[in-house]
Amino acid sequence: MVKKITVVIALTSAVAIDGEIRIAGEEVEVDQELAKDLLTRGRGVLVEDNSSSIEEDEVDLSKMTKAQLVEFALQEYELELDASLTKDALIEAIQTAAESQ
Repeated sequence: MVKKITVVIALTSAVAIDGEIRIAGEEVEVDQELAKDLLTRGRGVLVEDNSSSIEEDEVDLSKMTKAQLVEFALQEYELELDASLTKDALIEAIQTAAESQ
């Protein structure tokens, strides 16, 4: 398990987050996965990347696919991993990177 990173997004349109309607112009702190979704769909712009502020939420690496692990390592730790590694080797590399931060 590794800690989940949050990101601050300025909304460009109204969206529902956790069942609550948030309006355009509002700044919200969301997990990285939701931030990527909002940014990709043009629903927000990046305000601040809180890479140094780690939440108590943890990510279960064992539930991710190898492709997701490679992407997670790159996005979370700027760690480029070889997709030909075994899933266990990918997880071990990510955990080592997480412990060194």
